[in-house]
Amino acid sequence: MKIGIINAGNIGRTLAKSWHEAGHQLKLAKAGDQTKLEHFLETIGGVKGTAREAAEFGDVALFSVYWPNLDATLAEVGDLADKIIIDTMNPLNVTEQFEHYHDLEFMQSNSTSEELQKRLPKARVVKAFSTMPSTVLDANEWANNPVKPAVFVAGDDEQAKEVVMQLARDAGFEPFDAGALATSRNIEQVGILLHHIGTHQFGGDYGRLAPTILQARELAA
Repeated sequence: MKIGIINAGNIGRTLAKSWHEAGHQLKLAKAGDQTKLEHFLETIGGVKGTAREAAEFGDVALFSVYWPNLDATLAEVGDLADKIIIDTMNPLNVTEQFEHYHDLEFMQSNSTSEELQKRLPKARVVKAFSTMPSTVLDANEWANNPVKPAVFVAGDDEQAKEVVMQLARDAGFEPFDAGALATSRNIEQVGILLHHIGTHQFGGDYGRLAPTILQARELAA
């Protein structure tokens, strides 16, 4: 399958690596500094392109865009008609001090996936891969674990949702059908829970969330 990666940041590159190893074709686009993307292309593979080129290339487009950059990215990629769009975003804004925070007012009655579907009415938006840090999305971290981590998948297009669930399996995860796209609101609330755990359990060291999730899975197994 052809997959366009918009934006090939930590999440985009991590999933792209697994999909490349599963035999999928990739075109990757990244905003800002290109150093990490260039290294990925040299060591892993894939083709570099603009956001529009990645969107046009793929049967599926992974939409892993920094939430404040949504407008600029949509202006570049076009209407993405009939494309399956995997939304990995969370509604995170940033202060002038570069501190990230959840847009709680927005989350009361919306989700990034619903907003994306509204802005791209001809696309087929599916929510997935938004509840785990990028380090945990690396399938190699789970190679020796008998329990595969869960990926919650939500969408209104059943065929598109099944494609995304298969891509989750190809990336080494166990997909769970969470229902309609509106369920994305519940999925995005998991991010707030993880933020509280990072703050209160680890004193703001959010990097420790990844090994904690891994450890919890190992104990459950």
